[in-house]
Amino acid sequence: MLEINENYYQIICKDKILELTPKEYDVLKLLIDNSYKVTSKLEIISELWPKVELNSRVVDTYISRIRKKLINLGHPGIRVQNKRGYRLIT
Repeated sequence: MLEINENYYQIICKDKILELTPKEYDVLKLLIDNSYKVTSKLEIISELWPKVELNSRVVDTYISRIRKKLINLGHPGIRVQNKRGYRLIT
């Protein structure tokens, strides 16, 4: 289970604070807030980079970094659903 401490921009997993960059925090928080559904790359980009044209690989890079950090703390991570998007494993 992941906990969000919005006052300190922290996400906690198993009583340990995830060491996240500000943008990694934003991506993971978005996935937590939308954990009931698959979130597409386009949704992530439009929510977190609304005025910037990005290569979709940027999202893949952030997801990869976050997955490694979650797995290192014993969390199951993020499921990649081919051609659809991402979903936090709860």
